[in-house]
Amino acid sequence: MKSHPPDCDLLRNQNRAIKIYMLGCVDFDSLLVLQKHALEEMSQQQTDQAVLFVCEHPPIVTVGREGSRNQLTRYYQEFQSGQIDVRWLNRGGGALMHAPGQLAVYPLFPLNQIGMCVHDYQSGVEQAIIDMAAEQRIETETHPESTGIFSRCGQFASVGAAIQSWISYYGFYINVSPDMKLLRLIDSNQYDHRLTSLSAILTREASMSSVRESIVRQLVTKFGYRETHFFTKHPLLHKVKKNVYVHA
Repeated sequence: MKSHPPDCDLLRNQNRAIKIYMLGCVDFDSLLVLQKHALEEMSQQQTDQAVLFVCEHPPIVTVGREGSRNQLTRYYQEFQSGQIDVRWLNRGGGALMHAPGQLAVYPLFPLNQIGMCVHDYQSGVEQAIIDMAAEQRIETETHPESTGIFSRCGQFASVGAAIQSWISYYGFYINVSPDMKLLRLIDSNQYDHRLTSLSAILTREASMSSVRESIVRQLVTKFGYRETHFFTKHPLLHKVKKNVYVHA
């Protein structure tokens, strides 16, 4: 019997590898350095290999391309005083407050190399969040005018991605069990959607480890990565002492 040569695209998909960094609580500026380094490395290599950063952040406000100073007006004096830093970023979405208990996920996927357009990437990320929530027995919905993911209690996840040289960066944020009073210091979106968390939806403490494992597994599966390499630290990451702001 004549044998057929293996499908090269299939072999590439089967051998596609991803480095996953589970980093705990990392200050936002350090995470930006890690992303920049990974972007440069991936741009030079031009392969289908990917990087995923999973962490939490000390309190900080970030503002994307659709954000405005109006979202910060209510507590802007507190932000200016240095109690909480503000970063203006070239990512999608508006203003977001980050804090411990909110899971930050940064997928760096080489879209051109894996044959995906921006819409496919956005849909894949949203579906990964939806499927993670389903594993937590949470029903979800989306709104056409928003990149967030919602439950009957409000918005619990926000997507704020960017693309550079056809590589995705920045990412999305899932409110697992943060201090919601802190997150509501800003007007996080222009559609008046109430912010909530998985813990509030479940009316019990949501497991950060369970959510983290689920979302990583969903992303790896949906984007076709078979070979996974896990790390709990990064050689460029140094611990930085940060003041934690507590809102009464």
